[in-house]
Amino acid sequence: MTAVARPAALLACVAGCFHGPVTPPPAVAVMPFDPYGGAIYVPAIVNGDSAWLMFDTGLSHTGLDHDWARSVGATPATDTSATAVVESLRLGDLKLDSYRAVLYSLGGLSEASGRLLQGLLGHDVLHRFAVEIDYPTRRVRLFDATSYRYRGPGAAVPFTPDADLPLLRAKIKVRGRGAIPARLLLDTGASGLCLILTAPFVEQHGLTSVSPAIEAPIGTGLAGELHGTIVRLQELELGRLRVSSPTTGLGGENKGFLGRTDIDGVIGNAVFEGSRLIVDYARRRVIIEPRVAAGPLCDYDMSGLRLVARGPGLRRVMVDYVVPKSPSADVGIKAGDELLLIDGRGVAGADLSDLRKILRMEGAMRHFTLRRDADTIRVALRLRRLL
Repeated sequence: MTAVARPAALLACVAGCFHGPVTPPPAVAVMPFDPYGGAIYVPAIVNGDSAWLMFDTGLSHTGLDHDWARSVGATPATDTSATAVVESLRLGDLKLDSYRAVLYSLGGLSEASGRLLQGLLGHDVLHRFAVEIDYPTRRVRLFDATSYRYRGPGAAVPFTPDADLPLLRAKIKVRGRGAIPARLLLDTGASGLCLILTAPFVEQHGLTSVSPAIEAPIGTGLAGELHGTIVRLQELELGRLRVSSPTTGLGGENKGFLGRTDIDGVIGNAVFEGSRLIVDYARRRVIIEPRVAAGPLCDYDMSGLRLVARGPGLRRVMVDYVVPKSPSADVGIKAGDELLLIDGRGVAGADLSDLRKILRMEGAMRHFTLRRDADTIRVALRLRRLL
């Protein structure tokens, strides 16, 4: 019997097949994580050097930034090779020797996140374990996949039968219409929006008519910027989890990730903040525990600015995009402006994740100082909801 075939029976067994206190098996590895920008970064030791790797359940192959990999001695075997052997990769108490990693160009992701990204931890490592992501305590625990047994208040959602990656059956709701089934890839590397839906799925279900909608970049992937529109759906339903008014990126181009037809979209890391999420690969299910913290999920920027970090050390904060008819557009801020001060405080080298948080405070007045070519510009704007 598998979790996919008989999830109800498994849940019943969790509740009734065990009596008395049971000591769970020890974790193979325990790692603190940094929730920078809504993503998950875990500490690692790569060939003796410290690194922070993005913890990415939606990524097939673990890899390193090709430039950084060279600096720690993980070089490709040939000039045309897209992989390199890492002599030692350590994650907490877990050590992987002679591990073949993919070499990625992570500069674009680093600029978009505002943090130097040295590597990505993907499915090829994670699927060997039962993975607990404890958002309140900011801990990731890896357990032996075969001996792991879940006991707790969470609800199980099976992987779809044809999927090895955590592809989950969900439903989305749009006002005035019935629920729409969707196959959503669990992607802890996706931060910010609750959901991103592929262009074929958007077209099939006529979601381009959802309003209000914001024309803006909806994310950044390994292949570059993702284009589309941002809306709020009525509801996301995933097992017993209900998320009202989820911020959702609607794919606007039939290429790359957004052109895929084997999945309908991704469900982002932010949906599970305040709870504990278990990815039980051996039993092909995820388990979602109730949230212990209140508050809105997946909120959206209220200034109309998309900020990126550029230059040496990613110290320069640049305006990459301005949402039309937003507070920033109304005061004349333009793409290409460099942000120098917010409310009199310098932002050079600042935590871009923190800057984005202070631009999500409805009703707050913010005073910006920007550089445009040789000119210094000072503007004041009041933050407001755009969706």
